[in-house]
Parts: sequence; structure tokens; C-alpha cells
Amino acid sequence: MAAAAHVFPAFTQLESTAAGFTSLNASTKLVAGLVHVGSTFNWVAATEAYVTVADFLANAGSGGGGALTEESGAGYSRQVLTSVTCTTSGLVTTLTCAPIVWTTSTISAVYLFIYDKTTDTSDSTRKLVCYQDFGGTFTDTAGTFTFTPNASGLVTWTSS
Repeated sequence: MAAAAHVFPAFTQLESTAAGFTSLNASTKLVAGLVHVGSTFNWVAATEAYVTVADFLANAGSGGGGALTEESGAGYSRQVLTSVTCTTSGLVTTLTCAPIVWTTSTISAVYLFIYDKTTDTSDSTRKLVCYQDFGGTFTDTAGTFTFTPNASGLVTWTSS
């Protein structure tokens, strides 16, 4: 199964402001969540405008199947990303992190979503960063579920 990554444009616009990527590297607290099997998300023009976690979970995009169901299996909780770096070379920016691990978990996930939890206290204000479409279902029963970002980064985008 091939994963496809999508970065939310509102995040790239926010992070390319005067504060820049230094603030992202130094103090931003990025968190990962999983979407349970049975949910379908369509990446279309309308979904590119999503800004918050609540936008993402409440809507599955045009022609989608309604609200997404966040994973809720045993051992599941949203995970803080570690070893986060954001680098820019020319117009290409790459966000990377260490593998994301859920231990002693029972999970059936189809998507992973990343958001900024630095200052916002609810999903209605937490800013989306990106989501990964696993291209199928990843399952784990009472074991360790690990998402290892692609060697070229968690997500990459090009500035204009």
C-alpha cells in the first residue's frame, strides 16, 4: 500500500509568514491522530480550505461519506511528534519527524492526521498541518502500531 501525503494550504501560508519556520522547529508541538477504518476522505478543492482538526473530522470532503471516525481502539491516544524538523531548500519545504508509535494498541486505521497543538486547546481551533492516506487499512491487535515517515519527509510542499 502506498501512502499519499497532503499538506493543508492554510498551514503552509501560516508557516511562511514573518515568524517563519524557525518558530516551528523551536517550539511547535505537533500531534498525530488516526482515522478509523470505514471512513472515507476525498482531497478536493473544498477540503484544501480546511483549517482545523474539527474541519477535518467533521467533513469527509465533497462526495465523501460524512464525518470521519477517529480511532478509539485499546491503547490509542493522539501522539506528540518527536524530532520534528522543518527545512527549506529553494522553494521546497520538508517536514520530518521520528517514527510515531502507539504501544499495546488495537488499531485499524486508514489515515493519519497531524496538527499544531502549541497554543490551541480544542479541535475547533487546532490548526491542521497534513494528513496521510495509507492507501488501505493498517491494523494492529494488542501490539505496537508504528508509522514511519517516508525517507524524504513526512510531507513536502513548494512555495511560489
